[in-house]
Amino acid sequence: MTQANEGEASSAPRQGTAICREPADLYTPRSKRAIARLTREFLDRVKVTPTELLHSPALQRQYMDMGTTYQAAAQKAAMAQAQSANQNVQQRLRELYGCVDGAVQMTAERLKAKPPATIEPETFNDFIQAARKAETSEFPDFTINAALAHYLNGCKTWGEKFDRLLLLLDSAGGPDVFALIDGLIADIVDSKVALRELIGEIETLGKHLEAVIDLLTAPNEPKTEFAEGGATLHRLLSAHPLSETRGALLRQLRRGLESKNPLGGKNPASDLHAHLRLLDRLTQAGDAVGGENTIAIFSERLPKILTADTLSMVLRSVDKAEERLIRALDIHRRLGTSPGRQQVRQYVYNIFEFERVAQQFTPDAGPPSETAKRITALHTAFAGSGLAEQHVLKYVEPLEQAQAGLLPLLFQGIEKDNETSAARAITLLDLCADGTFMPGANLRTVHQQIRRYMSDESFATSFLAGAPDKQTQTQRLVELHQKLLASGLARTGTA
Repeated sequence: MTQANEGEASSAPRQGTAICREPADLYTPRSKRAIARLTREFLDRVKVTPTELLHSPALQRQYMDMGTTYQAAAQKAAMAQAQSANQNVQQRLRELYGCVDGAVQMTAERLKAKPPATIEPETFNDFIQAARKAETSEFPDFTINAALAHYLNGCKTWGEKFDRLLLLLDSAGGPDVFALIDGLIADIVDSKVALRELIGEIETLGKHLEAVIDLLTAPNEPKTEFAEGGATLHRLLSAHPLSETRGALLRQLRRGLESKNPLGGKNPASDLHAHLRLLDRLTQAGDAVGGENTIAIFSERLPKILTADTLSMVLRSVDKAEERLIRALDIHRRLGTSPGRQQVRQYVYNIFEFERVAQQFTPDAGPPSETAKRITALHTAFAGSGLAEQHVLKYVEPLEQAQAGLLPLLFQGIEKDNETSAARAITLLDLCADGTFMPGANLRTVHQQIRRYMSDESFATSFLAGAPDKQTQTQRLVELHQKLLASGLARTGTA
């Protein structure tokens, strides 16, 4: 029960170091956060919040009886405050002990004179208003918080506390109730141990942080399967405007991002995948997870795990160079403006040039239609990768040339395998609709070939062969029009 510097991420800047000189100083919001940090092991073990500790003589005695633990916390606080208080450490420590002793004595005396009230959820809002009118001391909401500590006494798990707090919110309502319960829930989720218990057993830091994102983006449907307490917390966040709780969750998210622990385990491939998955989640969540500020914190991790060597290691098991390129280009796209893109670009250049990827798409590589589609898949990956236009052109031009070289062979094969102009045109239309050809010159060449087949005088006869009645003929023409649309040819206005 002592005060120290706040060594944590916060949405608001600190205004210097708060110094506890009087018992009332221990009850300020910043002091409460420092108490939480200094007594964290005790709070997690007995599953109580700093608010409960500050308003329960029994809990205070239990903590102070842990002699060396209490003394170590006081010593740590004194060392942090001594310079700002213009005292040496021993002076600051004596004053802190006096401040804490005064607060403990005051709490015991007040609650002996007036034991904490029993809270009835339906009348809790009325109780708050009456207590505030009667409060004359320098300890804001002491009577209310003492009643809340009594109300939560006996809960064995954080989930049980949430159930009781949810009952208060649902039964009483009102902004004053929201603010008080919000503070208590924020106290709980500010504990790493409590938050992990609420979320449930998750094997990696990355998935744990994804679960935190699910909580921050409530009321959106979560992707995480929470433990019972986490499900209740998600309900609370979905139903009520709990700004302090969201702030505490955001601090937990940022602490996790700032940690040096891997997101996906020790395996480089798993860790890189976890980073990219989390980046997607952060980008999609936007302002709900702190927007650009949180992305900036996350981005500091990437250069440490995303290198050309890491990419080589992660993609080593992928046999085909073109598939390694497609995966690397997808990583580049997902990085957006985050650091690490230069390393990905270097990897792409090395694979494309040194493994002579464009030269691998030869007539001997397989059926021309399949090879052409592989080229288009790689072209699509380059086009959507986020590379600068001049870089995309450098890679795309040799791919376009490779595919153009396959088209005469493809047309020859289609003419060999199909006797009628209608069958030849339909085969090419289906290949177009399947995304076989690169947009641009190659697709235009294929469109021209289709038009040649369709302009043949035998096209209509062969296309409608076997359609004995007008209804069947109309249906075939409708299907042809749909194929023309799917191929992109109908939109040219020349079909």
